[in-house]
Amino acid sequence: MIKGFRGTSLVDFPDRLAAVVFFAGCNFRCPFCYNVDLVLPERIKSLETLAPEEILTQLRKREGFIQGVVITGGEPTLSKNLLRSLLERIRTETDLAIKLDTNGSRPEVLKNLIEEGLLDYVALDLKTSPARYAELKGDFEPVKESLTILKEKGLPFEIRITAVPYLVTERDLEEMLPFLDGVPLIALQRFIAEAEILEPDRDLGLYGPEKLEELRSFLRKHVSAKVELRNV
Repeated sequence: MIKGFRGTSLVDFPDRLAAVVFFAGCNFRCPFCYNVDLVLPERIKSLETLAPEEILTQLRKREGFIQGVVITGGEPTLSKNLLRSLLERIRTETDLAIKLDTNGSRPEVLKNLIEEGLLDYVALDLKTSPARYAELKGDFEPVKESLTILKEKGLPFEIRITAVPYLVTERDLEEMLPFLDGVPLIALQRFIAEAEILEPDRDLGLYGPEKLEELRSFLRKHVSAKVELRNV
């Protein structure tokens, strides 16, 4: 289901002004998630459902002003058929570049979308070290497969790591290193405590700028990727 639309974003698509389309539903439960309305079933029901035609109308209105559209969530790949049909229409009815944000849990969907030429850029979120994915009610194996697909297909992509102290320590980063080989760009994102997150009562911690720089330096020593800080 499509449950949200933002007409203009300066930060969601590298080097492009973009619209953002929000899909509801997620198969992970990350305690730091701030898109609560798009994750919890009881909250999703309260949001208006947007039809693909409404999205296309808005995108066509903005062509010439925006250069791209970001498909995010929630986890868009859970809505496989709706996602594919929307991307096909964006591709054929506009000249906008398409970026997909994903947790990597549906590698077969990702692979098909790339092979069908429906994506121009992908941002894949690595949440924590592989062994800790169970804490998020997730499984790292599909994420690992998605990473392999991205590296093999040659589509521009980035890995995003939200630096939540509870989930991302230097040790966690060290355990991620084998999977970061061959990645072109790593975005280390500062976790900013929002008014509402999925687990507001859990002490997730906050990293200051100095600690974030330490984590970036650690990554730079061990990977060939460009490592940039965001939200600082």
